[in-house]
Amino acid sequence: MSETDKVIATLKRVLDPETGVDIVTERMVYGYTANELVTEIWMSFMSSTPVCSFCKAIAWSLIDKISDRIVEELQREGYRNVRIVDALNPKIYYRST
Repeated sequence: MSETDKVIATLKRVLDPETGVDIVTERMVYGYTANELVTEIWMSFMSSTPVCSFCKAIAWSLIDKISDRIVEELQREGYRNVRIVDALNPKIYYRST
């Protein structure tokens, strides 16, 4: 199995808690970089981030859950330093280990 296949298969185990669909199928994953120092997963949560303030608070909770699961699954596969990066603004990290 190639490195790309391994990362994609791992990310497909992470489900959006709201829809029950994996984050790859939902096209939330824009890409990734992996080397011996760090693995960065480039994500877009735009489609799941609503406009109303109360809804944004709920959305942040979902983003936290998804980010935690990504880190969990990748670390289970041996990736140690994992960063979840906003695809539209790479200065924003949702999670970094």
